[in-house]
Amino acid sequence: MAEPAPESRTKADAILSAAQRLFTQFGFRRTSIDDIAREAGIAKGTVYLYFDGKEAVFRAMQARNLAEVEVACDAAEAAGGGFGDRLRGVLEALYAGIYDRYGQSEHLVELSSTRLTVGPDIAGQVDQTYTGRIVGFLKAAEKAGDASLAASGLDAAAIAATLMAAAKGAKQSESGPPDPATYRASLARIAALIAAALRP
Repeated sequence: MAEPAPESRTKADAILSAAQRLFTQFGFRRTSIDDIAREAGIAKGTVYLYFDGKEAVFRAMQARNLAEVEVACDAAEAAGGGFGDRLRGVLEALYAGIYDRYGQSEHLVELSSTRLTVGPDIAGQVDQTYTGRIVGFLKAAEKAGDASLAASGLDAAAIAATLMAAAKGAKQSESGPPDPATYRASLARIAALIAAALRP
């Protein structure tokens, strides 16, 4: 299959970026294709050249977010530093960038619900990808002698599930969702705790 022309990719990305801003600011239900076209600075008909409707835009936005997370994970895994530093980088790649975009939105609950109704297959793929990335990272660290999974008494999948639960739980506090800097600090503490538990 031929690659889309650069102009097509640019226009589609502009539509997705416009939709992301609007969904975050106004929610999925209150955002229309007209709104997205206006925000992107294009005609409404142009949106339909790339996407069948608002649901298709949302799904494509989810897929683009996942692709960006994968790139960020690759960079984090390849970065220098100790195991704890790289683990923190992986957690930030998986969670912090997306939280930066949506975490402070007053429509976060609606967007999370839409994620599961409009794109449940993509949501499932995200969870599988996140689990796979963490499991792969942990196994590679053990093979390199940087971590000992046996020290925790858990296998890589159980540790990954614990990390994911902790990262998701850190998005909540008694006063509501934390600001992005506070959330990143929580991820750093989670990474430091796991790194200490897995010290060879």
